[in-house]
Order: sequence, then C-alpha cells, then structure tokens
Amino acid sequence: MTDHPKEVNSRRSGTMIRSVGYSIVLLSAAILFGVWWGVKQGPEVVVYTSLDPVFSRTILADFEKETGIVARPVFDTEATKTTGLIERLRRERNRPLCDVLWSNEPLRTIRLANEGLFAPHASISGEAIPENFRDATYRWTGFAARARVAAFDPKRLDPSEAPGTLEELLDPKFRGEVAIADPRFGTTGSHCAALLAWWGEDRYRDWLRGLVENEVQVVAGNSTSRDRVLSGEALIGLTDTDDVEVARRAGDSIDESFFPDEGTLVLPNTVAMVAGSSHSDSAIELIEYLLSPECEATLAASPSRQIPLRAEVPIPVGGLKLEEVKQMPVTLEAAASVLPRAIEIAVEELGL
Repeated sequence: MTDHPKEVNSRRSGTMIRSVGYSIVLLSAAILFGVWWGVKQGPEVVVYTSLDPVFSRTILADFEKETGIVARPVFDTEATKTTGLIERLRRERNRPLCDVLWSNEPLRTIRLANEGLFAPHASISGEAIPENFRDATYRWTGFAARARVAAFDPKRLDPSEAPGTLEELLDPKFRGEVAIADPRFGTTGSHCAALLAWWGEDRYRDWLRGLVENEVQVVAGNSTSRDRVLSGEALIGLTDTDDVEVARRAGDSIDESFFPDEGTLVLPNTVAMVAGSSHSDSAIELIEYLLSPECEATLAASPSRQIPLRAEVPIPVGGLKLEEVKQMPVTLEAAASVLPRAIEIAVEELGL
C-alpha cells in the first residue's frame, strides 16, 4: 500500500524538525561549553588573605581592573585570624589550591617558608623594602605594617599616664583594667613570641604571671580588646594600630601608646607565592602589585592606617611614619622561631 503524499510530507517535516531541534541543542551546548571553558581558562589567582575584607577587597578589585586578572580571595575569621589559613595551607601542601598568601602577620609566614611551602620570587616592586622586612632568599616580602599598641580612652586615662613599657601593665593601678586578645591567634601570639625571643623565658613567664595576678582580661580578639576600652570595661587594651584607627574614624574617644621607653613591635603584611601554584604568572603579577609603592600608599590612607615601609611613600595627614616608631629590638625571624613555644607558655600561664 502506497503512503499518501500528505503523510510522507508530514513524516519528513517531523524528521526535519527533530533534526533542527537536535542541532539547536548541540549548538547551544557548544556555546555554553565555550563560555564555561573561556571563564575557566581566563587569568585568575587564588589568594588566601587575613587582612580584613573591608580593606583587602578594595585592593584586589583595583588589581582586577588594572590587570584583567580575576582575584579569588579566601578570608579567615576574626577569632582564628591568620591561624586558620596557615593550617589550611599546610593541609593542602601536596595539592595546593592557593596561589598567593597575603597575611597581615609575618611570623607564621616565615614558619611556612621554612617548611618549604613557598616558591622564591625576587620582586622588582619590593626591591626598596628594608632588608629586615623581607626574606634573604625571596620566599616572602613584607609591606604596609601595623604596630602593637596600648589603646586607651583619653577621657578616662590621661595620655601622660599611658604605659611606656609592657611591664607597666603590671602596676596595681591597672588591676583588672587591662585587656589582651587570646594569644593562640593573630598578632597577640606574635607579640608574645617577640617578647620570648627578646626577654628570655624567665622574664617572659614572670610578665605573664604578673598579668594574671593583676587580673588581666583575656578576650577573643584585638577588636574585642579595643572594644573593652570603648565600653569602659578596661582602661587599656593591647591591640593593633588599625583597630584603633577604625574606632577613631568612627568618632570614638580613643588613643594609643607606642611603648616609647622600650620599643614597639612592628608587624608588616607579608606576601608569598605558594609552591606548586596553578597560576604562577598571575601570582607574580599580584605580588608585584601588592608590593608597589602605590599599594602601600592606598593602605596608608585607608581606615587601617598602615605604615609604609619605604620612606618615599606619601603619608596622609594623621598617618604613621616608620621612622617615628621606636622599634622593639628583635628580628622577625627570631620571633618566628619561638612562636609555638611562646604560645604554649602563654596558654599555660594564662590558664587558657
């Protein structure tokens, strides 16, 4: 039996429609795959950073605009500042997911470098960074520093009464009035390590015991230490200059003492390229950008009020100059070498 011409045409039309439909689907899939592949293959860099997102996001956004490289940041929490990212890098050392570590604390960076986690890079932008703030074998470089200070409310404590040394915090007039952050994390641990390296164990233990006897308040983080001062729960809070500046710009009554009698610990940001980085070219571009004088100038003018490490970087009104800060006589490498021991002793003496 012969098919009716209309039935034949109908079947042919259906076949053509299906064929066209399959072609459209395949074409769409190809286009989507091409878009996905282009995005996946575009220049990018994964950066682990412990600098507060409110500051680091701006820098990374400017980097993207200037270079076209997508910066994918991974941040730490305030409570485990820096420490969480450091441990993550250790876990990932055989299959690194990170390209660049941008830490706002140098001692843990130095320890990772000594463990072989970083690839050396002799930065062109960082050539003018003072030698005491960079690694001799180019595994890490410092920039844009903060300082450890005693924050206080000048309405409650006359600046002339602010402590000139850390040991003055043991004075009975400050009983129950001093707040410090948990030394297991962040820059308080770095401060403790610097003291152990400088003072030796006996004097360091005596100081910690004196804090306990003077009823020190151990709080979650540096911003909490500052906030105890703002709330009136403490006269003095050991913290960093950026935490003080943020509160000052918010209109709070707050000031800082730089321990002029014995020296202040200055802690730079550090940047390093992870060994085995998947995006080494992009990593180098980000490192060069972060170490540029322009980046230091941006951080110096920001609410974090970072301290440029190069004298030629312009300082805004109210900013901090490195040469105006009497520095603690201890090297970052010496402090880094005793960091675990310093924290162990602090935990023991403070009863944490």
